[in-house]
Amino acid sequence: MDAVTARAPAAVHGPVPGEAAQAPAAVHRPVPEVSGPRRRLFALLWSGGALNGLGGMTFTLMVPLLALAQTGSPVAAAWITAAGLVPNLVLHLPLGVLADRGDPRRMMLLAQTGRLLVIVLLVAPVILWSAPVHLLAAATALHSVCSTLFESASAIAVPCVVPEEEMPAATARNEAHVHGTQMFGRPLGGFLFGLAAWAPVLFNAVVSLAVLAVTLPLDSGMRKDEVPAGGGRPSLVREFSAGLALLVRDRLLTLTLVVCALTNAVFQVVWLIIMLVMTERDLPPSLIGAILAATGIGGLLGSVLAPRLVRRLSVPHMVALCGWTWSLSLAVLVLALSLDPRWLLAGLPLTWGMIGFVGAHMNVTRGTYRALHVPRRLLGRVIGTDRVFTGGALPLGMVCGGYLLECLGPRDTSVLLLAAVAVIAVSVTLLLPFLERSGEAGRRRPAGAAA
Repeated sequence: MDAVTARAPAAVHGPVPGEAAQAPAAVHRPVPEVSGPRRRLFALLWSGGALNGLGGMTFTLMVPLLALAQTGSPVAAAWITAAGLVPNLVLHLPLGVLADRGDPRRMMLLAQTGRLLVIVLLVAPVILWSAPVHLLAAATALHSVCSTLFESASAIAVPCVVPEEEMPAATARNEAHVHGTQMFGRPLGGFLFGLAAWAPVLFNAVVSLAVLAVTLPLDSGMRKDEVPAGGGRPSLVREFSAGLALLVRDRLLTLTLVVCALTNAVFQVVWLIIMLVMTERDLPPSLIGAILAATGIGGLLGSVLAPRLVRRLSVPHMVALCGWTWSLSLAVLVLALSLDPRWLLAGLPLTWGMIGFVGAHMNVTRGTYRALHVPRRLLGRVIGTDRVFTGGALPLGMVCGGYLLECLGPRDTSVLLLAAVAVIAVSVTLLLPFLERSGEAGRRRPAGAAA
């Protein structure tokens, strides 16, 4: 699955390889004013991210549909789709280093220009001139690289334009557009493809042009104050290791990474259970799609409500609360599978929606903590390293889930998943005193807010 303290953010604990030591943050640092230009810059960033996500969601649906239409082979469609997964996983860290080294605006412009070229040079020829369908595999891989670069640069840009006391709300708004694109992007892609094979291609080209238009007005010097005063850059090896070193040193970054990686794997199995149960009962695809859309609805609602709770609870308490609520959602799944089959139509969307609702709170918590506690020059590497582990858990969970379902069946598998998430919740709860005493869990309350 991705608050502000009454004080300034705590300094990074311990030196990071390849980086200069950080001076401790002042406890009573003045709160930056939320001016019109700041709001306008964030609105541009948010709009670009939302449009980028919408285009990406329609693209990932369009490519397998186009491959099936051109070849009639599900195997070809599967390999072409898989071509976009490997770069997205392997390149998170190097693209994070690139984003840390460069200017966020320039990186976002480069990423969108690359996306536009992929659409025009690799996808359009397949439709217009019956070019080899294997071009779609290259298109999917390159599109994934461009999307990852854009997301990394955008994540770095947000703390540059958003004041600390606004960070929970800004992170929640970014989380909302993720769930919104999940909810609307796939149906839109299917609708456009139903109109004509070229319609989603044209839509993606227009979206890329729109993202370029909202990115151009951004300030190209938003990170001028972060450029080192002297000396050369550290070696690439030290830069690659810096993100991992900070994740290991910061107990809260480690905690959220481990919990999200484990639960990501669990929720892939939940997805398989829902798909298996629904198909075994011969439910129409439209109803299956509506049930799976529940996570987007829950995520949107969670994104709206998360900032208030994130401001009031420390990170460990938020993680523990998410763990217990996820356990409750899986208990609903176990009950739905144990009772009369008619309960499934209520239990499955409720479980999936609760998972999205809680996931939004977890992502807002993690995104806010990173933005406030990770030095901006390291943010891209930390996010990239984090996504390598949390993203790598997805295929692992999918494969393990297939074997579990084959051996145990849906109900017993859901009981095992409930036990696993409950163990996570209990473990985090037992660790709460240690994490609070460590001094790394600042209270989530905006500077200047009433106690």
